[in-house]
Amino acid sequence: MSRLAKLQLVGPAAVLALLLVAEGAAQALARAPSSAALWYVNLRLFGGFQELRHLVSASIPLEAFQLWLVGLPLFALACYGLVWRRCLPLALAANLSLLYAFVLLCAWYVGRLPAAPLGAPARVSAAAGADLCLCLVLLLACAFSCVISHAAYLRAIRDEAHAA
Repeated sequence: MSRLAKLQLVGPAAVLALLLVAEGAAQALARAPSSAALWYVNLRLFGGFQELRHLVSASIPLEAFQLWLVGLPLFALACYGLVWRRCLPLALAANLSLLYAFVLLCAWYVGRLPAAPLGAPARVSAAAGADLCLCLVLLLACAFSCVISHAAYLRAIRDEAHAA
């Protein structure tokens, strides 16, 4: 396993960390629903996570499903690959974390679309907030992890070709 293997953990770790913070903020809001700061954090900072929760909650009735079905399995898969020196699970976790970040960005976009009359093009308002920045940072971290994963595979293929 190359020295790039640990960098592949960046994407799944970022997904898990942000999901832990987003779920913690949602639980805090459930305990103190009159807190203006918690409302701001949930709606303005973790808007993409909340929107994805609302889009999928009809299909998956599990509380904190993003954490239990996405964040923890991705991080566990990445740790398994890192500890047991398996390239495929580590690369799979890095690539799936990028897919999740893209789905999160799409959910953020869908949540910002205003209701438009039939035939009129829908446009997102120009006031993109901190939640967009958070989604983009997550997307960049996961893309970095994915690129490192591909670089590690290309390096392994090159080393195998030179050894033969």
